Amino acid sequence: MIAAKLIADSITLAVAIPQPDIGLIAYGWLNPFTLIEPWLNGDLSSAICASTFLFFTALVWNSVHRARDAGWNHWIGLLTAVPFANVPATFLLSFAPRRKHTVWDLV
Repeated sequence: MIAAKLIADSITLAVAIPQPDIGLIAYGWLNPFTLIEPWLNGDLSSAICASTFLFFTALVWNSVHRARDAGWNHWIGLLTAVPFANVPATFLLSFAPRRKHTVWDLV
């Protein structure tokens, strides 16, 4: 999913913006709110902003479910939406062991 987002951003930048600011896009992965001002100024394509919004929405949605699956409080999954806390939270949730389920969890 990350590779598809990176490819989509690269193609859009190559077509829409002749001299893309790669540093801004890379920083946008850590803090997606930095992409709002260039988009409002017309310096950034709407496709990049829309795909970033969809990517982070899916990331937060899956992180909440992953935190619940690990037996943690599901609010921890919302840390993936907090700038600069999203990268450590994503790694923690990626490597967290699954909670052991009992038969009664299915009922």
